[in-house]
Amino acid sequence: MNNIKFGTDGWRSIIADDFTFSNVALVTKAIAKHLIDKSFNKKGIFIGYDNRFLSDEFARHSADILSSVGFKVFLSTKPVPTPTTAFMVTHLNLDGALMFTASHNPPKYNGIKFIPNYGGPADKSITENIERNLKEITNNNNFLENPNKGEIKYISDFTPYINKLLEVVNGDLIKEVQPKITVDTMFGAGSQILPYILSKKFKLKVKVINNWRDPLFGNKLPDPSENNLGELLKIIKENNMDMGVALDGDADRFGIIDGKGVYISPNNVISIILYYFSEKGKYKKGDMVVRTVATTHLIDEICKDKGIKVCETPVGFKYIGKAMLKGNVIIGGEESGGLSIKGHIPEKDGLLADLLMIEIQSYLNKQFKNKYLSDYLNDIYDKFGTFYNIRLDIEVSSDKKEDILKYFSSQ
Repeated sequence: MNNIKFGTDGWRSIIADDFTFSNVALVTKAIAKHLIDKSFNKKGIFIGYDNRFLSDEFARHSADILSSVGFKVFLSTKPVPTPTTAFMVTHLNLDGALMFTASHNPPKYNGIKFIPNYGGPADKSITENIERNLKEITNNNNFLENPNKGEIKYISDFTPYINKLLEVVNGDLIKEVQPKITVDTMFGAGSQILPYILSKKFKLKVKVINNWRDPLFGNKLPDPSENNLGELLKIIKENNMDMGVALDGDADRFGIIDGKGVYISPNNVISIILYYFSEKGKYKKGDMVVRTVATTHLIDEICKDKGIKVCETPVGFKYIGKAMLKGNVIIGGEESGGLSIKGHIPEKDGLLADLLMIEIQSYLNKQFKNKYLSDYLNDIYDKFGTFYNIRLDIEVSSDKKEDILKYFSSQ
């Protein structure tokens, strides 16, 4: 139990080491106590899970525990993206949700995200309360006994989430232009839903790769960064595609490669979407843009040109989500691949980002000849200047991680 800590987006750990059925039970009870103490135990809890090893079994175990202490549980019958789980909270007007995923981490990891009733990441005060509950539960494991068992309902229809995406994306433009798209779902939770939207709703002849369950994620990290999208890049070039899109393990992060084979970093994706929105007049007086401290200042220059306020937050989409609850955020984004927009959930959504970029490429196809996303980005650079950034992912042990954080905090 001492190793259970909530990071920027939930608790993650190695399966069969710290991430065990007994520890999942402890965390579930700690979340249940938080909800009961705050009187969020009347409407129900949704539980979703990704394609990782034992995710479905962990989810069922958690559902049984919540039901045993009186909660009504809505359990998905199949793997679903994290943004879908977040959406179901608001759509069904529930008290919260649990999502079993370790996102883009290696296959040996699994994790739990707790999503409160507003449909976005839990803030620090909530996760700290859950951690305090964990300590209490280890001393009094029976305090949650309830003679009234809750019902478990199974959810298999996620059409409302699909319809929500269709509300905020110009599907008519995509259907009209019919761009040539390749999708790499990286064996993740978005493996079915994104190809379905593109092929069935937009009638595209889309090429899809890595869209089945593989708990080892093809022996790669399920992270749609440039280094992990070599197969996607090859297909785009060999088949003269307009672009390729990708999703991470739980489909809350995105990856974009344009028809020239240029990888568009998350920083630049956020900037492109913001610029497109601003040129289309998709904002009102008093609207603002929210970005984390690590996210490109190209956003600031675009906003300055349009008289739009920029709000800078610490790293973590939970800070962006909190700002989005006010309802006047045009776009919120972070350089690690998180993005959402006004009118959508206050949670990062990789499917949304991919669809918006497909819309923008469709616009370029219609308005110009042989113009790709990287060309559009160069137009933005010509207007506002070129902004350079690079992300380095360095693996360190847990003990060294704490030492590094303490070092920089003391500087």
